[in-house]
Amino acid sequence: MKKTYAIVSTLAVLAILVLSACNMGAVAPTEVSTQPPVTEVAGTQPPAVGDETPTEIVVAPIDLAGPPMEVGSKYTYVDGSVLAAVPGGPFIMGYKNYADTPERTVTLSDFWIYSSEVTNSQYALCVNAGKCAPPDAVKNPAFGNYRLVNLPVVGVNYQQAADYCSFVKGRLPTEAEWEKAARGPEGNLFPWGDSGPVCDLLNFNFCKGKTLDIQSYPDGVSYYGLFDMSGNVREWVADWYNPKYYTDGPSTDPLGPEIGDKRSVRSSSFADSGDFTFAAHRFSYKPTESLNDLGFRCVVDDPTQFAPLCTQLAFYGQDVNGQIEDCVPNVKCNDVNIGQGQDCIGVGQPYTIITFSMSNTPPNGWVYDAPGCDPAGGDKFDCRPGDGPVSVTGSCEVTDSGSCMQSCGSHYNLVNGQCVWDGSGTQGTECIAGTTYDPLTQCCSADPGAGVNYDLCPGKYVVNGVCVDDPNGVVDSLVQVVGFNTCSGPGDTPCDPLKDPACQPGSCQPVTCNYPYAPNQDGCSCYCTWGPGKCN
Repeated sequence: MKKTYAIVSTLAVLAILVLSACNMGAVAPTEVSTQPPVTEVAGTQPPAVGDETPTEIVVAPIDLAGPPMEVGSKYTYVDGSVLAAVPGGPFIMGYKNYADTPERTVTLSDFWIYSSEVTNSQYALCVNAGKCAPPDAVKNPAFGNYRLVNLPVVGVNYQQAADYCSFVKGRLPTEAEWEKAARGPEGNLFPWGDSGPVCDLLNFNFCKGKTLDIQSYPDGVSYYGLFDMSGNVREWVADWYNPKYYTDGPSTDPLGPEIGDKRSVRSSSFADSGDFTFAAHRFSYKPTESLNDLGFRCVVDDPTQFAPLCTQLAFYGQDVNGQIEDCVPNVKCNDVNIGQGQDCIGVGQPYTIITFSMSNTPPNGWVYDAPGCDPAGGDKFDCRPGDGPVSVTGSCEVTDSGSCMQSCGSHYNLVNGQCVWDGSGTQGTECIAGTTYDPLTQCCSADPGAGVNYDLCPGKYVVNGVCVDDPNGVVDSLVQVVGFNTCSGPGDTPCDPLKDPACQPGSCQPVTCNYPYAPNQDGCSCYCTWGPGKCN
């Protein structure tokens, strides 16, 4: 079958999917083919009451060619993920320094793989459809939080990961497929090449200390354009783990051992050191285990088997196909720098300078305050409370400069803030659970009465993967409690009551000071009234 689909950008951004009825339920043909037509097909509309004359309708043609299987080819899938093509052929697998995966040549067939880890919002589709069990709430407290929908789903065991992939007519990748997708045909040591890991390329070694949104590291993508093949979260794969399998196993399309006690896990997490970031590194866990830094991605054999969703949320600034507009809204508040001094000699009271970093201030600016502190000019505050902490607050706004417009993916039209399928494209006729294929609009709409809710943020905008009420509204805030050094005890030893429960500011035995010495404000020590070093 000839394949003529256009290739889209490798910097693909996932959409958050929302289904709604297509308002076409009253119109249906009397006979409908189970396959999408490739030429115009005439149908009939049921006659209205009192009108026996049928009205002819026309179903738009669908191109069934599908996307090309070649390096760089991308395809938007039914759950909003972007599939990357991995053409068949040999590749270098393993690493000479690893006993359980010696270096050798392995040959694989064609496959399509998710370019990013499955997100909380995508996994919610499966949970809401009753096909997946929810993640462990302790290990994934972000699940269900609309501001964290683009974090990779974690807290899922092997079966939950496999269930999701089955939900989208896919499967977990084999270890060999995963490693080829991570390393490319020439066996790069790391997804991005052979240079060592640094915090600009991946989320590892507590550079950030937590999981981040998928696609946060475009400079660290693999040869085939996949994100987070090292760092962020580890990933379940299909194989049972056997340390000798990749020494003795087949060299063509290896499927892994038939049995085992543990399942293999690849990639590395935000908490792993550089030693674990090599793309050939293998982990293993019991299939019943789940972790707060363990997720997954899927492989799909036929990317065109599903029909599209009838509606999706519009993207703001970036669309589902990775087309990046000139304006990318700033949705992050700036930082606060806290510099503490221990000036207890002579002055008798410590000081703390709080500086609000304005380096990335959006045009709307941001509001900040440090109650109890004195303004020190510009964005600085001089804080000398001496007897307790202060709450530093701030909030910032995202600004639409005029070039940040709502947009939709291929074959969708923007209608009242939502992307509506235009009836063309290269999709099939299957629908995910909880939706029904409409042959007139050739898309999947919400199944009435199914009780399925795919709408994680209805009527809102998507700004860099976050749902917001208004693209010009406040979308981030800062609240930070700052403690201050105090002078306590003889010798002007500073202490912080927030960190040391035994610290009692000003508590000491009063001292008597002889001229030219005088008591400090705390009454516990003396200072030279002539100046530092002048009394000796």
